[in-house]
Order: sequence, then C-alpha cells, then structure tokens
Amino acid sequence: MNNKDIIKNATPLIDLRSPIEFEKGSLISSVNIPILNNDERAQVGIEYKINGQEEAVKLGYKLLEYKKEKIVSNWREFILDNPTSHIYCMRGGQRSKIAQSWLKEVDINIPIIKDGYKSLRNSSINILESVKSDNKNWIILAGRTGTGKTAILKNIKSSIDLENIAQHRGSAFGSMQMPQPTIINFENSLSYKYINHDYKILFLEDESSRIGRVSIPKPWYEKMQKSKIILLNLPMDQRINNIIQEYIKEPLCNGIPKEQLNENLLSSLYNIRKRLGLDIYNKTKDQINKAFCKSDEDYHRDWIGSLLKNYYDPMYDYQLSTKMDRCIANTNKDEVISLINKLEKD
Repeated sequence: MNNKDIIKNATPLIDLRSPIEFEKGSLISSVNIPILNNDERAQVGIEYKINGQEEAVKLGYKLLEYKKEKIVSNWREFILDNPTSHIYCMRGGQRSKIAQSWLKEVDINIPIIKDGYKSLRNSSINILESVKSDNKNWIILAGRTGTGKTAILKNIKSSIDLENIAQHRGSAFGSMQMPQPTIINFENSLSYKYINHDYKILFLEDESSRIGRVSIPKPWYEKMQKSKIILLNLPMDQRINNIIQEYIKEPLCNGIPKEQLNENLLSSLYNIRKRLGLDIYNKTKDQINKAFCKSDEDYHRDWIGSLLKNYYDPMYDYQLSTKMDRCIANTNKDEVISLINKLEKD
C-alpha cells in the first residue's frame, strides 16, 4: 500500500516516536505508543553525539529492559483491534526495526512505513500541492462577519470546512474551546480531507491567509484568491443574532463558565485595541462586562453591533472590493443556498 492510500484510507498507524515528536505532527489515524519517552530519547541522543551509534543503541536497549513487555503488550492490543495496522518512526530506521522484531516474538507480523513519518509527511504535502493542477471548480462563499457562511457550508457535501480543521472561526474572537492544532497537523488533516474529496466542485469559505495561528497552505490560498466567489448578504440584526448564538449561547450551553467566556472575549478585544482606538475599546469593554454581569442580551447586541460597524465591516468591505470582479452572485441566504445546490448538482 502506498502512502497516499494509507492517508486516504486512514490506515491505522502506530507512531513509535517520542511524545514530543508526535505532538509536533502526526497522521490523523495514528496512535502514539512510543519506544522511548521524551527523556529517554534525549539521553540516547546525547550518547549518540558523544560516543556514536553503537553506544547509543546499547543505551536504548538498556533503557527499554524494564518496559519492553508493557510496550509490546500495548502494540499487540492495538494491532489485534486494527489488523491492517502499520508502524513507523521518523525515518523507518532503528525504532521501527526493533518494534517489528519484538512483535515477531509474539507471532505478529506488521509492515513498516518505508522511510517513516518523513515520507508520510512528504506525501501529505504533495497532496496539498496537487491543487495547482486539479480540475475541480473552486467556489468561495464570501460575506460579512455573522452572515452564517460556515453553517451553510456544513450542509454542503462538496465543501471542506477549513475553520473546523483549524479549530478557529477565523476572526479576532474566533477561538474555540479546543486548542488549535499545530500547522503540521492542520495540513495533514487537510490533506486527508482533500484526497477524499470526490466531487468536481469544491466550496470553501472566504478566509484570510491565517485562521487563528495556523496558515492556509500557500497553493490553497493562492488558488482561493483566483476562484469565483458567491457573496452572501444578511441584514444586520440577523447577523447579530447569529453571532450571539455562536459566540455566546453555544459556548455557555457547552459548559464554559460565564466568567471564563467573559474573560476570553475581553482578551480577544484587547488584541485589537490599537485598531479600534481607545474610546471604542473602553466602551466595548464596558458593554461586554455589563452584558455578562446583568445577563442581558441587549448589551451583547450593543457591543457586537458596534464592532461590526466600526471594525469588521469596513475591513471586510475593503478586502471584498478587490474581489468583486470574481463575484458570480451577490444575494440573500435563500438564493445563495439555491445556487450552491444547483452548482453542486451540475
């Protein structure tokens, strides 16, 4: 099985690397059952630098003597639950060979990923870069903040939700309860989504080059900037309702304490204080505090409406003015949904 098939099929993988290596980047179908933990890996690395590979290998085996049985048991349990499993380390070298030999001792034969995680990562990058020559028709759904673009695309089979993969809504207030993935993990997840995208048309939400802390891959962003757009329009009051629902009500319903949500919003506001100016910043800060203190939705409407008018709309309208030559429709929600459904069927 080649790497692209492994990524596409989400083949179960045992990642033998240390936890710190795994956290930096891994495949979505992988589980980390390392041979060496972070401290042990560091010790072996130092030994290698001082005394060479042979002594480093000896130290590695010595460190593993007390836990070999437990590690093999964990590998075996995972493989029995996932018979198509493969194993890998960083480059398909010493750690993979050790794991394969130990598993043979308990009558389990498991394939090694040739050249390890490095080759899987390269395959993931190649999948992402293949958009330069794909034959899909890309359509970007654009619209001011609060128009509900994400909600529409969630119901479209041929869309890819970049914000969901990034665990961020894309705006200054867009942090979600789950932490964002590393850039590498974002890209690896996106490559999985893309290689499984079996449609001639791809719908994406209009985004800046960054979604929170992660960057959209350059080939993707460049193609998005050349693609046709559909512009969604929604009245201000409905946009405010959407924002209250998504940024206030849903987090509270999902269990975030009111005090924590208040603090999170103030932190996000602080990050854009220079762009807002001191007067608007202080006024908005007071409105947010009052809204949570009194549990009054009207105060939320005040600060959200003010930010839309004074910050988000002018900024987005300027950006949008450079894209209108690519606009194929500029209309309301019902007509946008109807058009998207039509395009998807054609």
